Amino acid sequence: MVGEVVGVARSERTLLEAVHVGAADRTTPDPVEAVRGADLVYVATPVAAIPRVFEQIAPALRDGCVVTDAGSTKRAIMAAADALPDGVDFVGGHPMAGSEQAGISAAKVHLFHGRTYLLTPGLGADEALARVCAVVEAIGARPVVVDAETHDRILARTSHLPHVVAAALCSALAECCAESDFIADGLRDTTRIAAGPTEVWREILTANADEMLAALDQFLAEAARYRDALATGDEAALTGLLEAARAWREGMAER
Repeated sequence: MVGEVVGVARSERTLLEAVHVGAADRTTPDPVEAVRGADLVYVATPVAAIPRVFEQIAPALRDGCVVTDAGSTKRAIMAAADALPDGVDFVGGHPMAGSEQAGISAAKVHLFHGRTYLLTPGLGADEALARVCAVVEAIGARPVVVDAETHDRILARTSHLPHVVAAALCSALAECCAESDFIADGLRDTTRIAAGPTEVWREILTANADEMLAALDQFLAEAARYRDALATGDEAALTGLLEAARAWREGMAER
């Protein structure tokens, strides 16, 4: 049972809108004021700001409070959670849902329904994990527990790399394909995520740079196989590459 939701934002417009749409019961621009007496604190800022938020709110957190976040990378955030006081548990979180849009106006009631919600609990945070799992399930998502290292390695491939590929594709086509008459749904679908907030994605990629470099190397090696097949006229190799990709995509749709 939720008693009261206190929203925090820097923008007065966002604070007013949050109450208007029912996202919060009351709001404040002061994170310290917001967390006083809280049972659960949800930090949903860009990843680079999360450590600063932890330091800022730490003195105001009461014993027994659970802190979680929605950051797209986890290793640095888990380390930053050491700044939280004794008696406060941290459970890292990453909802596998969303879009390229941002702000309260882009919110959807059923956004998390049926979606995976990754959780990275700290050591000895079993009770806190159970509480966060209950919240995740209450919003219709499916909690999956994973360690921070595995999270960042896999998400570099399944989330962060696709964004870079989409952005690079936009850059490659910027000069030669500006006419909308030549842009079909396939290109719009492939590049949709490149419209995400620049600041947010810069911070995500920087925070996970080592895994991103490895993921990019893998992708470039695979792209080179397509280039080699085309350069040598090897239709059998090209067919094999396309067929393997098609089979993997069909299998992904069934998961």
